Amino acid sequence: MRRVLFSSFAALTFLAAAVAAGAETPSIPALIGSKQVLVVGESYGRPESTRFVSDSVSAYLKGGGCLKVGLEIPSDQQDVLDSALKGEVPVSDIKINDIIDSPSYREMLTSFSGQIKAGRCLSVKAIDVPSSVPVSRDGWMEKRTAEMAGDTPIILLVGNTRAVKESGHSGEDALLAERLSDSSVTVASTLQYWGPGQCSDRTSEYIAASDSRAGDYIKETLSVSDEEGQVDTSLAADGIIVWKCEGVEESETLAVDEGKGGLTVEDEQATVTEENSETVVRDEKALKKIRWGIKNIYPAIGMTKDEALEAMRKEPDKIANITGGERWTFECMDENGTTHDCFVLDFKNDLVFRFRDLQ
Repeated sequence: MRRVLFSSFAALTFLAAAVAAGAETPSIPALIGSKQVLVVGESYGRPESTRFVSDSVSAYLKGGGCLKVGLEIPSDQQDVLDSALKGEVPVSDIKINDIIDSPSYREMLTSFSGQIKAGRCLSVKAIDVPSSVPVSRDGWMEKRTAEMAGDTPIILLVGNTRAVKESGHSGEDALLAERLSDSSVTVASTLQYWGPGQCSDRTSEYIAASDSRAGDYIKETLSVSDEEGQVDTSLAADGIIVWKCEGVEESETLAVDEGKGGLTVEDEQATVTEENSETVVRDEKALKKIRWGIKNIYPAIGMTKDEALEAMRKEPDKIANITGGERWTFECMDENGTTHDCFVLDFKNDLVFRFRDLQ
């Protein structure tokens, strides 16, 4: 099995830049180690995530190394993406799923464009499945990533869902990082967690999975399912980046449902306890995602129960009480006729404040 070796010069260059900037998150070489692929999980729309990736890529490339980046952009946009990164067309021409798209995401693409136009050794790939292709997103992205694999390290920026290396799923239900880990590609995984509060200057801390503190944060990025056996959170990822607002206290124990089985993953980040939950704001950005979700059969943060029913096109298959709210579970059927949970929506004050895409 081929492994990627990083030059000590690149690592030292980035570490020096990180120390100078006061950064608390480790370098790309430190995160990926000797693996071929670093999967970075995120909660969509968080500017800290895209800035972290673009700054990390910039710092690494300044050390003289080469890098490949894979993004959740439909692969039929590759030609447009290439043209935009070369400066031939505007970055706004790239079509990106509304759930993923945000001003900070476009800023990250603009940063990548600057690196490429400066002659740095960077390749950016659109690895998501086109809407016209009826296949598993994780299966499609696994193949696109395998095509990228070689002697150059790869960074994938995907939802926290797809960054988990061991979730208890198997076969067609397996998630991206888990699929890659089971293949010939070696994988490192880093999740991201956002603490409560609203602020423009969150601080960050990287906590390795081996650290006893990591378990609670990883559990808060995962949810509990009745159907699967218990999963060791230390195997779910190699570590987690925790973003916090200064002065905002977290409860002593992060809330996770108790007495259940295995762990599955959520894309949107929020805590279950009343004091830790972030306020849902139905601003124009949220309403845009809600309208897109209703049109494309997909949930969105801030949906009312009526909007969720309209978006999902049916009543929930299961309804359960959670702390301070209600949980709706929708089931889907795969090509083999097997039924499985595919979307889990958590409501508080009759609004979706968290959802999980288990497809």
